[in-house]
Amino acid sequence: MAPGTSTIVIVAFAAFLVVLVRRMRRMSLLAQFLVLILLAVCIGFVFLTVVQVPGFPVWLAGLLVVMVFVASPFATRTFMRAIKQEEEQQESDAKAR
Repeated sequence: MAPGTSTIVIVAFAAFLVVLVRRMRRMSLLAQFLVLILLAVCIGFVFLTVVQVPGFPVWLAGLLVVMVFVASPFATRTFMRAIKQEEEQQESDAKAR
């Protein structure tokens, strides 16, 4: 892997995670759940790449995994808040009837 490519990969991946987690608030519950699954798949893909590609820099793999692990709690928190809000809305709709 070329030296400049590693930096591009890190910046692109970090930007992708930031945009994805920030946009979760406007997504439906199904879309938020799919984002959580996507984060899990990203972790698996990075692990697979590290094991299968001999020239892949270990420090880059570690950094990508750390980014995913840092983004995961924020995504999970957003998902759980959305579930709570939907339940509260259903309860208020049921009381109004």
